[in-house]
Amino acid sequence: MRLPVKADLMPWFARAFSSPYRHALQRSMHKARAKLRGESDLVRVFVNPRDPFGLPLLQALVQLQKHFEVRIRLHTVWQLDEEMFPEPALWASWAQQDATLIAKLYNLTPPDRPTPLSEAELKAATTQLLQAEQANDGLNTAVRLLTDLWSSDSQSKLGPEPTDLDNQTLLDNEKMLRRLGHYQGSMIWHLGEWFWGVDRLDHLERSLTDQGLNRDASRAITYTRTWADLTNTSTRLPDGHPAAETPLDVFFSIRSPYSYLGLERAILLAKAWNIPLQLRPVLPMVMRGQSVPDAKKWYIFHDTKREADKLGIPYGFVADPLGPGVERCYALFEYARSLGREIEYMLSYARAVNAEGIRSETDAGLKIIVERAGLEWQKAETLLDNQSWREWAEVNRKAMYDCGLWGVPSFRYGTVSCWGQDRLWIIEEAIKKRVETSSTQGVYNPTNNAKVTEGQRGN
Repeated sequence: MRLPVKADLMPWFARAFSSPYRHALQRSMHKARAKLRGESDLVRVFVNPRDPFGLPLLQALVQLQKHFEVRIRLHTVWQLDEEMFPEPALWASWAQQDATLIAKLYNLTPPDRPTPLSEAELKAATTQLLQAEQANDGLNTAVRLLTDLWSSDSQSKLGPEPTDLDNQTLLDNEKMLRRLGHYQGSMIWHLGEWFWGVDRLDHLERSLTDQGLNRDASRAITYTRTWADLTNTSTRLPDGHPAAETPLDVFFSIRSPYSYLGLERAILLAKAWNIPLQLRPVLPMVMRGQSVPDAKKWYIFHDTKREADKLGIPYGFVADPLGPGVERCYALFEYARSLGREIEYMLSYARAVNAEGIRSETDAGLKIIVERAGLEWQKAETLLDNQSWREWAEVNRKAMYDCGLWGVPSFRYGTVSCWGQDRLWIIEEAIKKRVETSSTQGVYNPTNNAKVTEGQRGN
């Protein structure tokens, strides 16, 4: 009898770690500790002045504090771990643009400063943030500081650089950040859970509500617009409509759990609007020589489970396809596409390795994935040694970088691109604008389901 090896057991370990029972037990332990320390209502917020997501996050927390009986404690941090940010230049550009979009979505002040922050400005802001940590009105003070630092008409004044005591406080804050299990700013920690930026405030709101800390029991969760509104107002476009002829490109990795959620949601979006979906697989970051440290892996795993539960998508019974699983997946992609079944194939694969514990590096596991996608295993088996996929995977990677993006899942519709499964609302807004433009310019006549050329418009 063959003893189970590590690869056999890993999906079961993942399932146990992501189980609701384990989460409930862990939550109960943190609640008990917090109660003993008098910290049940304490929310820790880690802010890095170099991170533009901090400005909308702190503004949102000012609003939430009006609705929840919580104490918010600031912790200023400074380091940006290069292991966690493999493309720092691209990250800096993307982060400001993305933080501006999320701020405008919730009517917050965006970090739309047009010029780069100087080191002198950042150090001065850090000193002032450290002082705000000790103030009674520290949260509002920090909002004013970051608003001034990141605004388009910045009036930030230089001040003294951090003292030795300030530097020690920064070091202590960063040690606390790592000890509690994270690695970046714009993060909230409460009762053992991490919440990133404005995007994960809905989870924090639910947690605080569950503990009875809300001032108004009838108040609905506020920060849901990045996901709850998707396809709610969509109108299925008829074939031939200009907006329906532009494909939605999906750059994704079969290993990425966020890509799995993004693929599920992109399929729904494309079907709702009747637009073509074009899958653009790329190699996982690790297989591209980029580092994904353990702290980042664990946060992504737990955050994906939380997001999947919210969206009603199964996740947690994970059989990591890294290496042979990824290669075998991509080796069969062209075969699936030749039959027009690439979406069914990738969806079958993604569900298998993220939610069903199916080991795709084995023939038995891969056969299940292939056959339920409507493909023939006998044919697929002959293609597993095909290496031509490496060429198009690299083409896809370069196309993703051309969008100013480096991570998956990323999406592109026409000239609009975004990163993250929780950014598909940006794509939907682009579709709506394309529809409005087509109607305004008279390029489409819905009465006869035909495009109208420039010469046919008349006056």
